[in-house]
Amino acid sequence: MDKRNRFEIVADILTALEREGALHKTQIASKCNLDTRMLNRYMDMLLDAGLITYSPDIPRAFIITNEGKRYLMLYSKIKQMLSDYEFNLH
Repeated sequence: MDKRNRFEIVADILTALEREGALHKTQIASKCNLDTRMLNRYMDMLLDAGLITYSPDIPRAFIITNEGKRYLMLYSKIKQMLSDYEFNLH
């Protein structure tokens, strides 16, 4: 399996939150196949960027923001565009 780049990891985290709703770190780590150390780095980055936020309803859980959904839409468009031109993404 190819190593994921940081944009793919961000998309994986955001996709899990979009599909599942509010998730705790352990659930995100499991769904995205990330160790705790790496996940913590990404979660801090995503919080700072405003792509995720804490759930107002579930303590210590995270949800995707509208900006996070926008990231996924743009990421998907760029990935599709590169695929249409047969660029190798890896």
